Amino acid sequence: MLNLAVMLVCNLCQKGVHKVAYSRHKKGSSGASQWPLRAQIYKKTQRPNLHSYKGLKLCTKCLRMVKAAEKANRPVAPKAQPQAAA
Repeated sequence: MLNLAVMLVCNLCQKGVHKVAYSRHKKGSSGASQWPLRAQIYKKTQRPNLHSYKGLKLCTKCLRMVKAAEKANRPVAPKAQPQAAA
């Protein structure tokens, strides 16, 4: 079974899933002190806005770039992958 984070990646820029700290603006459970009244912080998953275009999964920014390049008859090369230091 494939990992969901691997499936949700742009084929050109490699933009993928991010986990961010998210705080709702509501108070937590009430208690004896003021500390439990802080807004709770949750982990929220942000996913890229991917579209299928000619067999590729592209984010919105790359999709606009590819369509503009096709209109002007220019080739579009994917960004280089960062090399891990060994």
